[in-house]
Amino acid sequence: MATTTSSLDTFYRKTRQTLVWMNLAHEPFLVLYTLLPFIMRKDLGASLLHLSILSSLRPILPIFAIYWSTGLSQNERSLRFNLIGAWILARAPFLLVPWIHNPWYLIFSCACYELFNKSGIPALIEILKLNMKSAAMHKIYTICFVVSFLESILLGILLTELLKHSILSWTTCCGIAAVLSLSSVLAQAKLIFPPLQQPLNAKSPKKGLLTPWKEAFSLLQSNPDFARFQKGFMIGGFGLMLAAPSLSIFYVDHLHLLHSEVVIARSILMGMGITGSAYLWKRFLTKQRIDQITKCILLGFFIYLSLLYSSSTHKYLFYISYFIYGITQAGSHLLWNLSGPLFSGQTNSAPFSTVNILMVGIRGCIAPAIGGLLCNYLGPESVLLISACICLIGFFYMTHQTQIIPQIQTTSDHSNPINS
Repeated sequence: MATTTSSLDTFYRKTRQTLVWMNLAHEPFLVLYTLLPFIMRKDLGASLLHLSILSSLRPILPIFAIYWSTGLSQNERSLRFNLIGAWILARAPFLLVPWIHNPWYLIFSCACYELFNKSGIPALIEILKLNMKSAAMHKIYTICFVVSFLESILLGILLTELLKHSILSWTTCCGIAAVLSLSSVLAQAKLIFPPLQQPLNAKSPKKGLLTPWKEAFSLLQSNPDFARFQKGFMIGGFGLMLAAPSLSIFYVDHLHLLHSEVVIARSILMGMGITGSAYLWKRFLTKQRIDQITKCILLGFFIYLSLLYSSSTHKYLFYISYFIYGITQAGSHLLWNLSGPLFSGQTNSAPFSTVNILMVGIRGCIAPAIGGLLCNYLGPESVLLISACICLIGFFYMTHQTQIIPQIQTTSDHSNPINS
């Protein structure tokens, strides 16, 4: 039976409502989650070993996330189960944080989040692609991203007051935030889909343990533009991950920051940078080549790390660095998440999104461990400087890369007549 324009509009509206609720309900959890390394160091006395393991497990575990989405098809049952299952498993351990005050349990909870949160991304992106035309998907994804960080600014102000006056403990806030985030499952369960390419009872053939790896590298070999994009992101991501174990030690031991100061930087100033630049990044994505966009992102990460390094002498640079980081992260987040549909064209975007996740895991196996060792021998400031230099190398690498897919197409997508 042919799908009418009215029914396609229904698919679009339901998907849009679900995506909005997912972002709004998840943001309180995300605000607290980003503070956990600092909280572990300041409140639980976490050691360099704890912080290095946390920094390592968070990016390493996406390697295993590719098995969750292996064989993911354009199949309603497969997509829904993949998304909802990953969403629940990623957040459920945090429900016990109010009663378990232990850095090792927090590391376990963060590991579950990083594994299963990444696992659900290919299904979510494919759902958006199926239920929306590309221009509408980019538009609503950007709007949700901006609204989430506007919310984070307000949450940052509220959280600062709660922690400053000891109205609620961070553990209680964490449990409440986990419950709110899990409420998104109710909206996800009501998602509807247009007629899909595979019937509901379609089964993917069994695949070996190495099959996802072979498929990923085969995809890179057959798509040189996508491979060059991944190389540029790999260099910049390696630089950021190298600095990760040093950040909390640098904040607590060198800058002597309070909870409120970190919240102001990470939630308010970073949120202002993201919300103020997200629309400009979206416009940039429609007009510039991918190599030019990636180059700007890598330069932004270099500036962020350089300012952070200099903040030991001028503390106000700490706040400026997070504003710059917010601007850069807005572009990085949109490009990384939308690169799958962009490079896949009319084909299934899940394999491209899976490669994105796999690359995060590969650099996560190496960079945080090296960063922890360097921090132990050279100190956090030296690691920040080295990380900044690596991002600059990535910038120069992308300067010499040309002809990477022109831009996101904003013309109408005749395969899906939904109007944005």
